[in-house]
Amino acid sequence: MKHYFFVLVFFFSMTIVAQQKQDFKYTQTSLSQVLKELQERNNISISFASDAIKDIFVTIDIKQITWVEFLSVLESETGLTFEKISENQIIVTPHTDNNIIVPIEALNDIIILGYVTNGIDKNKDGSIAVDTERLGILPGMVNTDIAQSIQLIPGISTLDESATGIQVRGGSPDQNLILYDNIKLFNTGYFYGMFSLFNPFATQKATIYRSGTSASYGDRISGIIDISSGNKIHENTKGGFEIDGLSINGYVKTPLSSKIGLYLFARRSYSDLLKTPTYNSYVDKIFTNFGVARDVNGNILELETDDDFSPETSNNTFNFADISTKLIIKPNEKNDIEFSALYTRNRLDFDFKGGDEVLVDSLITQNKGISFNWKHQSSEKQQEELTAYFSEYNSFYQNDEIKDETGDGILDLSEVNIRENNITEIGANFTSFTQIRESQKLTLGYQLSFTDLDVTISKEKPIESEREVLVQDDSNLKNALFGEYTINLNNKGLINAGVRFSHYSSLNEFLIEPRVNFEYALSKRLRSKIAIERRNQPISQLIEFNHTELRLENNLWRLSDDKQYPLLSSNQISGGLLYHHKSLNIDADFYYKELKGLTTFTNGFSNPLENLEQGESTIKGVDILLKYKRNNYKVWLGYTFNDITFQFLNLEDTPSKFNGNNDITHQFRISNSFKLNNWQFALGWQIRTGKPITPVNSYTIEIDADGENAGVVNFGAINSDRLPSFHRLDASVLYDFKIKKTDAQLGISLLNIYNRIKPLNLIYKAERKPLDDGGIAIEGTTGETPEEREIILEQVIQRFSLGFTPNISFKLFI
Repeated sequence: MKHYFFVLVFFFSMTIVAQQKQDFKYTQTSLSQVLKELQERNNISISFASDAIKDIFVTIDIKQITWVEFLSVLESETGLTFEKISENQIIVTPHTDNNIIVPIEALNDIIILGYVTNGIDKNKDGSIAVDTERLGILPGMVNTDIAQSIQLIPGISTLDESATGIQVRGGSPDQNLILYDNIKLFNTGYFYGMFSLFNPFATQKATIYRSGTSASYGDRISGIIDISSGNKIHENTKGGFEIDGLSINGYVKTPLSSKIGLYLFARRSYSDLLKTPTYNSYVDKIFTNFGVARDVNGNILELETDDDFSPETSNNTFNFADISTKLIIKPNEKNDIEFSALYTRNRLDFDFKGGDEVLVDSLITQNKGISFNWKHQSSEKQQEELTAYFSEYNSFYQNDEIKDETGDGILDLSEVNIRENNITEIGANFTSFTQIRESQKLTLGYQLSFTDLDVTISKEKPIESEREVLVQDDSNLKNALFGEYTINLNNKGLINAGVRFSHYSSLNEFLIEPRVNFEYALSKRLRSKIAIERRNQPISQLIEFNHTELRLENNLWRLSDDKQYPLLSSNQISGGLLYHHKSLNIDADFYYKELKGLTTFTNGFSNPLENLEQGESTIKGVDILLKYKRNNYKVWLGYTFNDITFQFLNLEDTPSKFNGNNDITHQFRISNSFKLNNWQFALGWQIRTGKPITPVNSYTIEIDADGENAGVVNFGAINSDRLPSFHRLDASVLYDFKIKKTDAQLGISLLNIYNRIKPLNLIYKAERKPLDDGGIAIEGTTGETPEEREIILEQVIQRFSLGFTPNISFKLFI
């Protein structure tokens, strides 16, 4: 209880009385009435379309601020744009990302402004729109990180507290399609995914699909995260700077002319120069991957491992950097041209002394990408869009083992293990949009891409002059046609029917993906929805554990073939009800998914024995969201129920169906935010069921033929046990102020306030006892089949939750 008391004191002990000019107090007052009074009180002119504001009511109680500052409050509360075009003239329009004022009908795409909180809206097609410029404060965050922000949406979560291990309705992270300014990304995180590679300044908006995906998106079977850095040409140069507990970043947006704009974003970590408490907390989480392991009876498993790692016996150096830029050209009202470029780099060097050996690890990952986008308005009812992109991903991991092999007291390089993964993809998309009638639109498109992927796995023993190398180089040419027909029933609903035809050369297979999305208003306050879709994925990540002394898996991308690595495919159906009245939102969504093409090496699956088998999965789930707002206080509750079942018929000693590795039965999150003058406060708590694990029924130490200990293990049924439940309390505080005439913000966040650290995952490294073949001989094994041989447990890898983690941020805007 003392932790909760601390949070309450922390939240409400900081207040401020701003010395400004006017008081504004309204309770469920129509926006039209508020604007009318604002005009009369300040002798200004406000222009707006009545349809844009007719159903908007506001509740505000703010004292002593200027009317200009009050317009910013209204923007945050309503989601509209209040543009000051002269000293006393204001234009109110729907929020837009370019300098063209769109017709008011554009609001028809959004059915709920502030679906979760300010800046997270619900679109009619079921997608979620995130606008970081309007995004309100979120618990545990000091900046508008897209990857962390969308985890407030039920059905979107991570099992490891990372920013990149995002699972959408039971799918693994590699099953999500992630685009940044039309550049396809194969890696989205730093420091083993704990931090997002998206500079918060460089992500102005994002569209998120949990289901009901447009036919224009392909090649993935789970979520869609489509991010844009924006496309507005500003009248004057804008910029910003931020420093927090991990990195320094900044941006500049400047007009080169009235028709050309340039964006530049840059960020770099400084942990290689200064290690803060924020960084040290993440280090403890990432590198502490061992703990006390027990069998079902509570007996400790005494393993011969290198678990004597400690921060005192190790060294680590980590740094990341990213830079992105965008050139926007608007030669006239009919053409919109964009060029974007992105570069990210992540490096980690780590070493520690374990017993009589030194272990050295190095990991480098990087992304490179460029894109071109041209939108052309041929006529009032016809528009075309052409996109071209280049994307490259590189991952290189090396592990060196240094020890005294000869007994002369001299340390020698004993073994070198390398894992390398490179992907290059180039592609082009052409899309045609035809407005057949005012409420009907036809979309047709063609997509072409070529993917080249190589994997290198090597093991070298310099002293014995032994080397094993596996190199695979694969490629895939994709041709895809898609079309969809959309009927917009104004406020009544939407019907979208589409189909996608794809051919992948790596499979030499022609695939059809039908999709239907239906949304309808049953009444003014209640809406129904249903979505049915089939999707395929020709590339996925496999997990390979051997020789990773950091005890973190190597996620290696592989292209599907018609042999070892099958095509991932999914059939999905979802439906539900949405209730919206004034400040209350209640959304319930049910879904059912069938996945085929899984393997025991698929991302998100772990098996005590590394044998490759194929399987499938069934996912049943419910997502529920409740949001309520009163005055300057908001509360939102999210709950997800999941029933994820795996089926691998050929796995040994395994029931035909068992709990999936990511089967988190219950997930619940409650978040609160409160605004008081220039202060913003947020408090959030989350709890979820523990992850399924395979229990150890018994464990005994035997002596092998070499006189060494060998731990013989007997596993229980796969995933028949669970880890403890996970829960965490987070808080944030933001304070907006001015340094002379420059806007500034100070932020403080606290993750896991009561410092509860529990295992989030448990993985076994085991193998069958070898036969007496001149190798590692063990008595009593001759004549046995592989299935009859005993299992030797080599290592238990445990991953723990993040401990208490503070962070502080300072921002300056020009």
